[in-house]
Amino acid sequence: MILGFAHLAINCGDLAQAEAEWRALGYARGALHQGVPNHPAKRAFSSHYQPEHDLLLLNGPGLWPLELTCHGPTQGENRQLAWTREAITLTLADPEPMRRLLIDGLGFRASDNGVLALDCRLPTWSCRLHPRTGESEPVRLDAAGPTCLAFYCNRVEEDAQRLLGLGASDYSGVFDLTLGERAMSIAMLRAPGGPLLELISPRTQTP
Repeated sequence: MILGFAHLAINCGDLAQAEAEWRALGYARGALHQGVPNHPAKRAFSSHYQPEHDLLLLNGPGLWPLELTCHGPTQGENRQLAWTREAITLTLADPEPMRRLLIDGLGFRASDNGVLALDCRLPTWSCRLHPRTGESEPVRLDAAGPTCLAFYCNRVEEDAQRLLGLGASDYSGVFDLTLGERAMSIAMLRAPGGPLLELISPRTQTP
């Protein structure tokens, strides 16, 4: 079951410079994690796979939660995802398969002007996405710019299998990750048309 929206991931070549730019727009640092292991399955999403990456969590009132990542020198630029305060836009050659996946797989509902809404009790876990028609290349984790939409869930394998049945591909399988005191089970997939999706299921750490 999908619980809510976690963050929009954005890759950059310099975390310090990127953080300064986002702070100027109203964001504040949540947490910095360096040398985070990159699961080998992420090779499918990168031009030049790196075994580790750095990440920085940012948030701000009325702003989309962000995860800034640095996978080493950037390789090209991602242009498939863009955003305003109102919605995150996904540019796809054929947006209909993505719309079906968002509605039937992630629990979004149709809203106004082609926008799909995920409504949650926690406002920061709510999300508005706008799949639209246009030319774009599938995103890569090591290219500059937005790479991935992440969602919280409580049955990561079951939820991933449902997305696969709706046209997702390049399934990473489920792997565990610990960031500070946060232990998680994670799965990544490529949605129809190219955007990357990340499913995050919190888990209890064993002593």
